[in-house]
Amino acid sequence: MKFLGATIAAMMIGLAPAGADEMKLYSWSDYFGAAPLKAYSAETGTEIVYDIFDSNEIVETKMLAGGSGYDVVTPNLAPHFARQLPAKVWAALDETALPNLKNIDSGIMAQLRKFDTDGLHGVPWMWGTTGIIVNAEKIKAIMPDAPVDSFAMVFDPAIVSKFESCGIVMLDDGEQVLGSALIYLGKDINSASEADIDAAQALVASIRPHVRRFHSSEYLNGLAAGEYCLALGFSGDARVASLRAKEAGNAFTIEYHLPKEGGLLYFDLLAVPGDAANKPAAVKFIDFMMRPEMAAIAANETGFATANAAALALVDPLLKDDRNLYPTSHTIAKLTVPRVLSEKQQRYWQKAWRKALGQT
Repeated sequence: MKFLGATIAAMMIGLAPAGADEMKLYSWSDYFGAAPLKAYSAETGTEIVYDIFDSNEIVETKMLAGGSGYDVVTPNLAPHFARQLPAKVWAALDETALPNLKNIDSGIMAQLRKFDTDGLHGVPWMWGTTGIIVNAEKIKAIMPDAPVDSFAMVFDPAIVSKFESCGIVMLDDGEQVLGSALIYLGKDINSASEADIDAAQALVASIRPHVRRFHSSEYLNGLAAGEYCLALGFSGDARVASLRAKEAGNAFTIEYHLPKEGGLLYFDLLAVPGDAANKPAAVKFIDFMMRPEMAAIAANETGFATANAAALALVDPLLKDDRNLYPTSHTIAKLTVPRVLSEKQQRYWQKAWRKALGQT
């Protein structure tokens, strides 16, 4: 069952004994599953307050400002977490207090170590890709041969225009949308060329009139309710939207497709802010969620790929065998992890994104 963050927080109240301490969690919606959160509170006596964010930029702003009030946060590895490390935003973690760290996939740990070179400041949680989410029945009714396995679905104006009437939504995320546009144009997502970024901006601007909304969390409910038939979104979000649609009694099928052109690969971490008020509970929570059974429950409920190698045996085969959600190593080799931009390059991307949305 899926809950909004405020609902989860409300449900957690009363699970822990009177006088229990409190741990504040800041993450994406529906990123842990309800059962593991309840189990953690029942076992430790720590009440979880779960607040939701809907963009990595919001997280970065809060973390760099300090005094966020949160104990565990799920930042994106690259570029956000990597960019924040020099600012000493994140607390160093004592690996001896994390015995379940051994369960994390060694390849994913290697990705983390490329950036987190001075100790350990985060633990891999989930990973995934950015691609095409469709309401299969609505898409087929409009265009039976729609190229659902291609970024052309959202970037070719001749194709995009066909689906305007049934609702198109995209992430409100310049890194993801402009980056995907670069891939569609055959350019490097990590290009430093302003001409390349301008080309991606112009492409997004050309299809913007057909897009009903840019939003990074609301689109889940919209897909589940049938308000949107086409989205550029995160792999696991398709699973969440599908489950919500079934809970609401909607009979349509929501599918995720990894574009054949490649795509963006992301890793989210469990990290503790340096000024967290309850670091002991935060560390216990991270180790608890690294238990294979807890990581598997979260992966099964959310649809995001787990970074926990020991949990894979417990993941639903319908998810684990879906190569759109758990790509093969050959496919992963075609995917790209965003690099950390210089301040000048970051400003240019932000300006390009605002221009793409018609805000400048």
